Amino acid sequence: MLFRENSDYIFFNNRFAVSIYTYQLQALAETTMSTHFHSIVEAVDEKAVDDLILKLHKAYALYYSAKYGYSIGDSFKISKLEISGMESIMNELRYVMKNQVHHYVTTYPLAYPYSSVSYLFIDSLMPPVFIDALNARTTKICELSLRQKKRLVGLDEVPDNWLVLDNKMILPSSYINTVRVRNFWKNNVKSFMFDINKNQVDARKEIIQADNLDIRIAGYSDIDVCRIIDDFSAQAGRKSFHFLNNHERNSIVRILKQKAVNDEQIRRCLWLETAGK
Repeated sequence: MLFRENSDYIFFNNRFAVSIYTYQLQALAETTMSTHFHSIVEAVDEKAVDDLILKLHKAYALYYSAKYGYSIGDSFKISKLEISGMESIMNELRYVMKNQVHHYVTTYPLAYPYSSVSYLFIDSLMPPVFIDALNARTTKICELSLRQKKRLVGLDEVPDNWLVLDNKMILPSSYINTVRVRNFWKNNVKSFMFDINKNQVDARKEIIQADNLDIRIAGYSDIDVCRIIDDFSAQAGRKSFHFLNNHERNSIVRILKQKAVNDEQIRRCLWLETAGK
C-alpha cells in the first residue's frame, strides 16, 4: 500500500497540486486510493505531463523512503493515457470520481475525503452553515508563515489565494478547474448528482448493488489496518512493517485475522503476495 495514513494522502495531494501549477496544466479530477491514484489533466504540451509524472514520482519516493525507511522503487508507477472527445472525457471523469465506490471504500462518492468530486458543486450541495464551518477551517497560502509555506509546498511557488485546510491539505477547489468540469454537466447539479450516484459498474461490467457495497465496506478501513500494523511494528522495535522478520510478520497476520480483517486487506497493507505467508 502506497498511502498508509492520512498524512501520506495529504502529502501526495499537495505535491500533485503544486506540480499542476508548476507545469501550467489544467486538472479536471483526481482521486487517491490506498494503492493507487487517478487524475485527469488537460495539456497542450505532452512534455509538461511527463515532467509532472517525474516530479510526483521523485517527491513521493523520497517522502516514503524517509518516513518508512524503504525504497518503493518499481512499486510506485505512474502511467498516462491520452483521451479526447467529450464522451470519452466524461466517461473517464465518472471513473475517476467514483473510484472509491468501485473499490468498495464507500457507498457514496462525495463521502470520500481524498477526491476532487466533493468540491465541484459544493456551493450548491452544502448548506451555508456547513460552508461557513469549512471556511473556518481554511487558511490562505499568503496567510501562512514562510516556515509553514515551505513545509507545505517546498520551494515551489503557488497562488497566494489557494486555501489550506487545518489538516494541511490544499483544497482541491484551489487547483481543480471546477468551472471546466461543471460545464460537462451544463452546470446542472441535479444532472451531475444523478450521474455520479447511479448504479455502479465494476471492472467486469457487473452492477454493484448498494447492499453488496454495505457488506464489502463493513469493518476496518485500509488506514485502520495499517495503523494496527504500524503500531505492532513500533512495539517490535522496527522503523516500519517492511523490516518485520518472518516470525513477526506471521504474528501480525494472525492478529489481523483474529480481528476479522479480510485477506485482501492484509495482503495490501503488508505488501504480501498471499496473505498469511
